[in-house]
Amino acid sequence: MPNQYVEGAELHLLDTAPTEHSGGARAIWHITWDKNATAAAPADLVSFDNEVGYFSDGGRGEAPHLVWDPFSGRIAQFFPATSRSKSVVNLPGGVETNREGDICIQIETLFFPYCRVGGKVYATVADTPCKGLDRIMAWLRSWGVPDVWPMGAPTWASNRSFTVWASQSGHYGHSQVPENEHNDPGPMPNLFAVPATPASPPAVVPVPRRVRPRALRSIGV
Repeated sequence: MPNQYVEGAELHLLDTAPTEHSGGARAIWHITWDKNATAAAPADLVSFDNEVGYFSDGGRGEAPHLVWDPFSGRIAQFFPATSRSKSVVNLPGGVETNREGDICIQIETLFFPYCRVGGKVYATVADTPCKGLDRIMAWLRSWGVPDVWPMGAPTWASNRSFTVWASQSGHYGHSQVPENEHNDPGPMPNLFAVPATPASPPAVVPVPRRVRPRALRSIGV
């Protein structure tokens, strides 16, 4: 069996619960979208440790499998691969979302449009250095998530199909999951050009955890 955890991930494990085991392997991509910045008024990126603190505490009810910092390469993991996570809406009596398939891995990218890091402003995830993405892609591939966007690569527009979601494995944006209203993650890098063999993870340096309020997200479980 593949490894339940991403190589070098910082583990902050919460509860676990099974998926539906209804077939297929999916990955759902999000951005944290902590601030509403613009090209004219960019804002400093929120820290990775604050994000981890939020999902470990008050935001545990909407926690993903992973939080990924594409600027430093740090990855935090909250659930093993075979557990569901909680970052998309799942309405009572509706289509399965968080638990769909054999594997349904969710990744929150530490990012919002026009975030500022080291004095440089980034409009989309595709513009970031994408450090650590090779480790995530190697892990997803090991669990059978195929290199395909069944509904097409994400844009800032929503594009949802229950039929495609329920029947096809692959990568999805939050903007493509039924019952959800968010339009993230926006344009993504070319995931499928990422090498199959990941580089070694960076050393983990413990940092005191800070918890901050989350004003822009209201997801539900």
